[in-house]
Amino acid sequence: MPKRTPPPGVGPHNGRELEMMLQGEKPMALFAAEPGMDADDIGDALFKTFVDEGRLLKFSYIDPGTSVEERRYCLPTEEWRCKLSLLISQMCRSGEAFDVFTRDDLARLEGTLLGYPKESIEAFIAHAASLKS
Repeated sequence: MPKRTPPPGVGPHNGRELEMMLQGEKPMALFAAEPGMDADDIGDALFKTFVDEGRLLKFSYIDPGTSVEERRYCLPTEEWRCKLSLLISQMCRSGEAFDVFTRDDLARLEGTLLGYPKESIEAFIAHAASLKS
């Protein structure tokens, strides 16, 4: 059975998003909040202060079908990333995205929007493919 842990250099920025964004190393972060979860559960509790100060922008969308709230944060001037991410998410929910993009295309788009380097995105895609074999 293939190893489920991502290879070195590939992996989420969990717990480091805020620091990386404030340092300009990461342009966007994405969180999903299921009903009943609060910001501490999700990991974005500390973002509010920086949104209030205008150092970060917040875009929130609640999926009417699942009541899951998608919270997107970005650096000022990077709001196009949040808007495109939301559009792709809506297209995935409706199924339209799969008429245009492969799953690998969607992984590349999401990784790019979140600020991962191309090499990490490609390593992630290769790792995901190895789990399917």
